[in-house]
Amino acid sequence: MALIDFRTPAAGFDQPLELWLACHDRVRRMASLLERLDEHLREKGADEAAQVTAASIRRYFDEAAPRHHEDEEVDLFPLLRRLLPRRAPKKAAAVFSALDRLQAEHLELGRLWQQVRATLLALEAGQPAKLERELVQRFAAGYRAHCELEDTVVADALKGCLGEVDLDALGQSMAERRGVDWTHLHSSRGK
Repeated sequence: MALIDFRTPAAGFDQPLELWLACHDRVRRMASLLERLDEHLREKGADEAAQVTAASIRRYFDEAAPRHHEDEEVDLFPLLRRLLPRRAPKKAAAVFSALDRLQAEHLELGRLWQQVRATLLALEAGQPAKLERELVQRFAAGYRAHCELEDTVVADALKGCLGEVDLDALGQSMAERRGVDWTHLHSSRGK
């Protein structure tokens, strides 16, 4: 079982939509890794590779995923709700329905995560533990469907609504949420 590669994102805070979309690729990779961990545990048990992989998955969904959801719930979704009726009124009802669904899914995925997390913590600690296959499948499939809706309906609406000022504000907020000095980043743009 391969270790997780926490690569530098392909986009930076000066390209907040691309950064946001790249997070979806990482979420899908982590969901797939969780499924592979489930298989590994069935075949080889809770060996050292399983412990390291469990720690990587847990760390991602404990640290990166909540910031990503916050990007959406604090910045992206409210911005879209505010701008879309003026800039693309014919799309607003369908997009708002998708946003409502996505916010409800954040709660459901969080609930499922807490169940998965308990097993990963036990594995990290070197305790023999098995993932519940149905739970892993629901969690992974739920995140894949969630990302797909965001990659299509929400991303298209955002791309059609956001101007440069909106993107700068969004990038600043995302950077600050992660403890990154936006002033330094923003002053070096275009150099």
